[in-house]
Formats: sequence, C-alpha cells, structure tokens
Amino acid sequence: MLKGWEGINIAVSNPEQFVRFYSEQLGVPLVFEGHGGYNGAKLAFSRNDPGIIVWNKENNNVSTQGPTEFVFRADDLDKTYEQLKFNGVAIQPPFMADWGGKELRCADPEGNSILILDIEY
Repeated sequence: MLKGWEGINIAVSNPEQFVRFYSEQLGVPLVFEGHGGYNGAKLAFSRNDPGIIVWNKENNNVSTQGPTEFVFRADDLDKTYEQLKFNGVAIQPPFMADWGGKELRCADPEGNSILILDIEY
C-alpha cells in the first residue's frame, strides 16, 4: 500500500529556469539535481518531504502537461511578500481571502499559479 506522498510531477519547457525560479527566488531547496539538465530534479524542503519533480516537456516519456497550482505556507506573508518583491517576483500584496485566511499569489515562469497561505490558517 501507499507509504507516503513523494510530490507532484510537472513538465516544463525550461527545467533550469523553473528550478532556478523556485530555488533562488522563492527559496525552495533543490534536494536532487536530476538526471542532467535538471530533468527529474526535485525541489522540496528535505529529501524525504513531498516536492515538485521537474521534467522537460520535450522528453517523450513525460505524460504530465498543463498548468498547475502549487500551495505553500509561510509564517509571515508580509515579510514573504517583501522578500519575493525584492527577488524580482511579479507579485501583488497579501490579501484576506473569502474563506478568512490571508493569501499571497504569484506565478512561475511557466504560468503555473503559486498560492502562499499564512501558516496560521
């Protein structure tokens, strides 16, 4: 039976740019560099945590295609917003969502949505 969740496979047109965005601008650690050219790279907060597993769209073995939304959590959305803005991420300030929690949204270079929730939700 299942033992845990490994992560989400995502096919992108530029794996290196994708990995650099998440690792350098958002601060998500690169825990596995992949099999060359960041193909099969894993971004996660530790090697054993679920993560984003990056594949090149040009690889014929990849079946996952299309936009995705990644959901993260942070302990201070205002500071997170300022850091991401400083890092050059196109982002709007945090806001209170209809469900009552604080959210911050942006997109990665592939157009995938990134939702960051206040850790206190």
